[in-house]
Amino acid sequence: MTIFKPLFALTICMSLLLVGCSGSTDDYVVVSEKTLPSNFHEIAFERETTPFFQFLVRKSVDQPEFEQTWSVFGFKNELPNIDFKEKDAFFLGVHESGSCPYKVENVAISSDNHTMTVPLSEPKGACTSDATPRTFVVQIDKEVSKDIENVVIVQSGVETVVPFEN
Repeated sequence: MTIFKPLFALTICMSLLLVGCSGSTDDYVVVSEKTLPSNFHEIAFERETTPFFQFLVRKSVDQPEFEQTWSVFGFKNELPNIDFKEKDAFFLGVHESGSCPYKVENVAISSDNHTMTVPLSEPKGACTSDATPRTFVVQIDKEVSKDIENVVIVQSGVETVVPFEN
């Protein structure tokens, strides 16, 4: 039994270190809605190799830009309140199964703040093969956001570096 105490302590320490590298979705995801821009297929980034997932990432750094991007993505709900003195907003557009909606599991920022990684939840059970729209709005501290050069979306275990505009 004494060998398990140090192992248990090590497990707790490692868990705390990993939590420090990313935050809970409550810290980041502002809103999620089943919507995408009407011209998504024309403007979205598509992987060059299988699976041919499509993604659209846009960054908003102030309220007017946020309102314009909100409108382009076709959101129906009321605009959330984001403090643009402290935060920037990223719109992450994807397709999901209509029977297995995605959730953002966490948002991880690399130690140099150059990469934001957004893993999408893995579907549980059998899912329909339809492609329905989903956009997440994620807020990131301005001090961190200003250095982000890459957004990596992890869908079905596949990492894709998605270019973005701001």
